[in-house]
Amino acid sequence: MNEIEKTEILSISKDLGEIGLDSLLKDGLFKDIPFFGTGLSVMKLLKSVSDRILLTKIIHFINELNLKNQDEINDFKNKYFKDEDYTKIGSKILLIIERSDNLIKIQWLAKSLRLFVNKELTRDDFQRVSSIINSAYVEDVRKISVFNLKTEISSHNELIETYVLDHLFSIGLLESHGFDGGNRLETIGGAIYALNSFGKIFNEKII
Repeated sequence: MNEIEKTEILSISKDLGEIGLDSLLKDGLFKDIPFFGTGLSVMKLLKSVSDRILLTKIIHFINELNLKNQDEINDFKNKYFKDEDYTKIGSKILLIIERSDNLIKIQWLAKSLRLFVNKELTRDDFQRVSSIINSAYVEDVRKISVFNLKTEISSHNELIETYVLDHLFSIGLLESHGFDGGNRLETIGGAIYALNSFGKIFNEKII
């Protein structure tokens, strides 16, 4: 990598922290983890606007992994490579990063990967969580904290919009607890929702 290329990468990553730049260089995280290292070169990603956007997203993801030094990078890699499906996981991560329409999704994805690597999520749970992130509308998912106020919420309520609940249910963060028929004052009833296991993961560990 020549000095011009290094300068371009530094320009892209200057607001994301030094570890992002280091991770793209010869001995960094970028080189060794398959979802970045296989068939994907920094030089290639500098050739077009869309590729530069992808490179920016990748740097953001690397920084959101919050690996502070080479020892933490090595420990992360050692744990990650122990999983027999690490290449499939890596391919899915790269696809979600490429499709991501919001940097918050990339932040959530990085947190989820750390949870998986640290065995706080099973492989299957991580796959499901990453798919939810891919499908999510960020502003709706952020409202999931309303379930800290009430464990069960009817689709017609004063705390959160019905369409938000519908979205959270459709992407797999809520479960149905039946139907509320309203009350004697003719309050409109509706479906009753509560966080499922993945909703609790998002609410407690990711958002």
